[in-house]
Amino acid sequence: VPAVSFVLSRMSGCGGPAKSRVTVPKRVWEFVTRERAARLALLAQEARVRILVDGETPELYVLQLCATPPGPPGSAGLCPARKALKALLKETEKELKKRSQRHGEVLGARPEPPAGAAGAPGDEEPERQCPICLGEMRGPRTLERCRHSFCGECIARALQVRSACPVCGRFYGQLVGNQPPDGRMLVTRDAALPLPGYEAFGTIIIQYVFPPGVQGVEHPNPGVRYPGTTRVAYLPDCPEGNKVLGLFRKAFAQRLTFTVGTSLTTGRANVITWNDIHHKTNCTGGPQLFGYPDPTYLARVQEELRAKGITED
Repeated sequence: VPAVSFVLSRMSGCGGPAKSRVTVPKRVWEFVTRERAARLALLAQEARVRILVDGETPELYVLQLCATPPGPPGSAGLCPARKALKALLKETEKELKKRSQRHGEVLGARPEPPAGAAGAPGDEEPERQCPICLGEMRGPRTLERCRHSFCGECIARALQVRSACPVCGRFYGQLVGNQPPDGRMLVTRDAALPLPGYEAFGTIIIQYVFPPGVQGVEHPNPGVRYPGTTRVAYLPDCPEGNKVLGLFRKAFAQRLTFTVGTSLTTGRANVITWNDIHHKTNCTGGPQLFGYPDPTYLARVQEELRAKGITED
């Protein structure tokens, strides 16, 4: 079984871009976000950062750490957050290696049982290790819907951060954001406009429209005005693209697509900004210009939505 290895940014110290970026193999990061989601959320909350996928290669993700609220360029507060993130990744690497040695697993995927093997899932020995702290289960608590078990204290703390199972991501409750309430989501279709990578299909055009308004108590500066804005995004008019469109509608209805704060691109404060659900705002240009082709985009954005409790069921 091949060993799991990390490729982290080689820039030393806390200066320069290394301060806010970490590079990690795709399958490793996907394992962390799937099975260590609660710990990742706690890290982000305690360090007051957002962790975004800022770029990718066929094998790697480039993670970008952004302070919340945003600090000045080169803010020293990102250095401890980056160290904490690297520590979590290294800890996960060790756990994955142990799993590989014990069960012949590769990156957390359970091996198929041998043909003709007896026994049903219910006959398996109960899990004794807490998926959150990785220690022996203490005061175990089992979630009602998905039946995953954790230390009582671990899961209680995790559910305070995010009402979802840290293992499978099944949501318990409904997340509601602070997106301005008077926006509109308008959808049109252009059968004559194919997107790169989806040449056999037309294009779904989404237009988000928000009038000017005044920040409420749920926003950073209640009583302060914010300007209106219009944003346009594109999806391929294929079955998977229409699935994502349905999820986008749910996210918008739950006020999760946008928020009010400081724009990461312009630095302007008190404006309507995207809220970590990545949209393609260009038809072309690839991931670098928020456009197509981007073969893994539809899968990635569904993971982002799932992290906020937005699923088909």
